[in-house]
Amino acid sequence: MPTVNRRYKIIRRLLPLIGVVVLLYILTQLDLPAVARIFAALNPWYCTLACFSVVPILLLANIEWQLLLKHQGIHVSFRFSMKNILIGFFYGFITPGGVGGYLQTIYLKQESKEPLPKCASNLLTLHTIDLITLLGLAVLGGALLIGRFPLLFVIFVALFVFTVVLFFFYLSKEASLPVFQRLLKTRVLQFVQNQFEDPLDSFFEQLPSFRAVVLPFVLSILGWFVSFSELYLISGLFHIDVPYLPFILIIAMANVVALLPISIYGLGTREVTLISLFSLFIVPSEQIVSMSLFWFAVVWLLPSIVGAFMTFHEHKKLGSLRPHENSDV
Repeated sequence: MPTVNRRYKIIRRLLPLIGVVVLLYILTQLDLPAVARIFAALNPWYCTLACFSVVPILLLANIEWQLLLKHQGIHVSFRFSMKNILIGFFYGFITPGGVGGYLQTIYLKQESKEPLPKCASNLLTLHTIDLITLLGLAVLGGALLIGRFPLLFVIFVALFVFTVVLFFFYLSKEASLPVFQRLLKTRVLQFVQNQFEDPLDSFFEQLPSFRAVVLPFVLSILGWFVSFSELYLISGLFHIDVPYLPFILIIAMANVVALLPISIYGLGTREVTLISLFSLFIVPSEQIVSMSLFWFAVVWLLPSIVGAFMTFHEHKKLGSLRPHENSDV
């Protein structure tokens, strides 16, 4: 058993390197002097302005989250939730597939004094809404390129349908809670329950209604369109000439692929996907990779750096939050 656990830990640590290896391989296939010339030719004032493009994205994400927080009776300030989003960026940056972002729940519990499972379900609801809207855009992109990538379209449709069905089953407390209560009787979940003071069934406490998630869905779609539209404007700096609608749908498809937990926020997997999809518009790989790396720095790296400072500042407040030891053990 210790050997199995050791192998699992090694694999988990190596997973994020796959995307980095893919990116390094892509770079070896490019004309690196051409990439350097592309970056050297960028207007520094436009680059500085582009760095602020993450601000409206974060604001929309925070408004969406605040709506869901209020629907679940979790009361924290707008400032705190914004800070917690940035903390999530940092933890997501250092874990495969960004799963470390769920450590936001610990900070949310500490601030709101609500049960940890309830905070976790709130974040799960938020992230699932964003995933569903992203998958919806990817399905449209798959339909647009179905003649060239039919399998990709089928995969996106299957993921979209599966996620939507699972999400609305989860929100239907009458259907999902009995299933969860049966699962609570299993040895694994009983062990998990014994590690924490909060009851696991608080995961279903004050779940938002179907009507309550409509506006968050709208804000999520708006957030993706703002993000991808900003990238469309930035793509002009890299002389990428692709029509608006195909551009944003291709970016959505690449972002879905980037969710694979084998990289750091999709680094490498996103670039190889963009090269394949934008090849239909005869865009040089050097321009695609340059744009993608610039966008990575603006939308993921910069917030992660800010989040790192906030994490270290907030860490001292978590001293009192520890899984309690079961006195019966």
